[in-house]
Amino acid sequence: MTMFYNRDTQLHDFSADSAYRSYLISRNQPAIVHHSGDIQWKRLCVAIRLTRNHIKGFFAAIHMALVADKMRRARRELARVRVRAADTPVLPDRRSVP
Repeated sequence: MTMFYNRDTQLHDFSADSAYRSYLISRNQPAIVHHSGDIQWKRLCVAIRLTRNHIKGFFAAIHMALVADKMRRARRELARVRVRAADTPVLPDRRSVP
C-alpha cells in the first residue's frame, strides 16, 4: 500500500487499512462454481423474471396503444357528431304543439 506523507496522512490511521487488507488477503473464499445446481437455478430464475417483465411490458404497451386508439376514435366521433348537430336546424317538438 502506498503511503503519501503530507498533512492529510497525519490525520489518517493507516494501520487499520493494513490490517483490513491483510484480513482480506488471508481469508479463504470458496471458489465460484458455475456448474453447480444453485447457480443454474438462480440463472433460470433470473431468465424467467426477465422474460416475465418483458412480456408484461409488451402487453402494457399494447394496452396503452389500444386505449390511445380508442380515445382517438372517440374524439373523432364526438367532433363529427358535434359538427353535424351544429349544422342541422333544430326541429320543433311536435308533442308540445296543441
